[in-house]
Amino acid sequence: MSNPGGNLLHGVVQAAVQVVSSYLMCASSSSSSSESDSDDPVFEDLMFKACGRKDRQKRHRVENFVEDVVAKYSDEEFRRNFRLKRSTAEHLVSRYEGSEFYVANAGVGRKNVPAKQQMLSFLWFCANKNSYREIANMFNMCEATYFRCLENILNFFCDISSIVIRFPESEEEKQQVAAGFKGIAGIDNVIGAIDGCYISIRKPANKIRSTYINRHDMVSITLQGICDSKRRFIDVCVGSPSRIHDSRIFSLSPISDQLQEKCYGRYHLLGDAAYPLRDYLITPFKDYGNLTAKQVKFNLAHSQTRVRIENTFGIMKNRFRQLMRLDFFRVERMSKFVLACCTLHNLCIDLGDEWEEEDDEEEDVLRAYQGERNTPTTSVSGSQAARNAALRRLGELKRESIANNLSSR
Repeated sequence: MSNPGGNLLHGVVQAAVQVVSSYLMCASSSSSSSESDSDDPVFEDLMFKACGRKDRQKRHRVENFVEDVVAKYSDEEFRRNFRLKRSTAEHLVSRYEGSEFYVANAGVGRKNVPAKQQMLSFLWFCANKNSYREIANMFNMCEATYFRCLENILNFFCDISSIVIRFPESEEEKQQVAAGFKGIAGIDNVIGAIDGCYISIRKPANKIRSTYINRHDMVSITLQGICDSKRRFIDVCVGSPSRIHDSRIFSLSPISDQLQEKCYGRYHLLGDAAYPLRDYLITPFKDYGNLTAKQVKFNLAHSQTRVRIENTFGIMKNRFRQLMRLDFFRVERMSKFVLACCTLHNLCIDLGDEWEEEDDEEEDVLRAYQGERNTPTTSVSGSQAARNAALRRLGELKRESIANNLSSR
């Protein structure tokens, strides 16, 4: 009795053997694979014929864009297109090429994609609102190859993020950060400004849209960031649906359980009224129309200092235009990309590659002063409520002391 399945399998195996044999013979007599498209044309044509299909249609892309166009950019043109300096890009290429995440060959029968080409394609993607297809065509890669390169580079940036985005640990580091913040408006012992930022996204795959709707009726995730006086991120937490309030996102973030120990009663962060008042997280006095002159002065100094985190978000979004709206399907990839941009933002500052925010800083201060949000009330157990009350009282005493010091100057 005949076995149709066995005959079919036998035919496929025979065809595959013939294809591989023919390919090896062609490969031994030709070196064209290094000049081919992202897929080896000899191999693919043989496979198409073995499967009874027509010859593969050649896809036309921009060839040698990096060598013929980017290499001829002036420094000003390079910065305008990639939104960072050429020297910064070269540093990133060198660092990526020496990492375990750089894969030169995208697969068997595929040409090498140099580290420079991979990194520049990523930087162009960050700086401009282009799609996968446009970037792949511009940098002479098929979409699947570019997708793999992008994943490798995202993993690279996420890997070094713990080194580049780091909370000040030593006493000397904390004093340096505090001195920078004090020079803004005179508030002592500030080692960070904290806030949340909406990152507009498409509805994630297999997720409920309403879960990600923020208070502006937009689909987004929230980036919680803490920055120093140089507008460098020292801690980030990204990926939470923006329907969740900032105070809840803060309580769920790893840094919330570490701040009391890191600040040890002396240092503190500045946050808006969305955050709970603590001795390590100072918020402004709530304005019900009866603030004293001392409290008004404190609130103004608080806003002038805390606006650093607003500036940081604005500079990063203005520089990396892809953050205007992310078109990824999965929240994991969205979070990876935002973390990569935060890491890239810090690296640019470390390398002296500054980028100015387009908005007027005075308007940012005004928004920070007028746009305070109240902390939502949530039901907690009796013991937790008592603990929160005690922590809040410590925060009130510390805030009052800071306000007194400011008013005496």
